Amino acid sequence: MAAFTCAKCYRRFTPTPEALQAALVAAQGQKHALVMCPHCGKGNKTALERIKQALRFSPQPAAAEPDHVGEMTGSEPEKETNP
Repeated sequence: MAAFTCAKCYRRFTPTPEALQAALVAAQGQKHALVMCPHCGKGNKTALERIKQALRFSPQPAAAEPDHVGEMTGSEPEKETNP
């Protein structure tokens, strides 16, 4: 993930991958996109290459794990004892 610095309030922020993807889609055919600062709300002009690079290094969504129904846990079931 990449950190951006706001041109107005000079605070650093890290936009979510969804926000970066939305900015990339909104800037189709342009050289720059506006990435919104969460602190002051100003749009920061950012090169598309920088946004693409940030998306490349962003964490990917975790794939849903399959259910392991009937899988042994490694321990034996307790034996029933009759009194």
